Amino acid sequence: MKKIFRAAAAAFFPKTCAACGEIIPEEAWLCEDCRNRILRCDAARRCPVCGLPKKQCVCKNRIFRFEGCIAPFVNTQEAKAAMMRYKYGDYKAIARFFAEEMAKTVKREYGEIAFDAICYVPMHRRKRFQRGTEPAKLLAETLSEFLKIPVDHGLLTCATYGKKPQHELNFEGRRENVQGLYQAIGSAEGKTLLLVDDIKTSGFTLDECAKQLLNVGASEIRCVTALITYPKQKKKV
Repeated sequence: MKKIFRAAAAAFFPKTCAACGEIIPEEAWLCEDCRNRILRCDAARRCPVCGLPKKQCVCKNRIFRFEGCIAPFVNTQEAKAAMMRYKYGDYKAIARFFAEEMAKTVKREYGEIAFDAICYVPMHRRKRFQRGTEPAKLLAETLSEFLKIPVDHGLLTCATYGKKPQHELNFEGRRENVQGLYQAIGSAEGKTLLLVDDIKTSGFTLDECAKQLLNVGASEIRCVTALITYPKQKKKV
């Protein structure tokens, strides 16, 4: 009966590529073209702290409160298109695709670390109501299934509503925008935490959350995001 139901559902609601929307086999997440073109992060060539390619590392100019940041994909083209469908479209199942890739990255690069809990960059309750979903939360919950690490839902909260979205601001604006935006509740005394978000761009959001977690006793915070944005390369004249 289940096989008949799945076959009927596939016929009327075929699965589509997370990036381009083309119809794909039920067991896949990307069509062959997008799978071949999607840009993955090269772990061997990136800074283990800021997560950027070593040639673009910003650690000498900034002090991060987290110990490292990793991601499976670069925020461009196919990966970016899939993220937009996830965050702003009606394809929330893509969270499983991203979380599975994030889990593989965590096992490969943080494999020796015993995390006590997963936490995530929270969304203000009003924005969550307007959006109908909370992208980082769903990623954290799905990642928890793959890694068998519990999610601490109550550890971080978004305290302020009304600040501008980070993607609309310049570098300095992003830094100022997150100050006082997040608060840690309760205690994380002695815990090693895996902090989850959908995209890392400047890193200010993750750093502010890490700061709050350290303030309530966390011993170490490492980050994982689905996508990471690389700085634009300056064109040679």
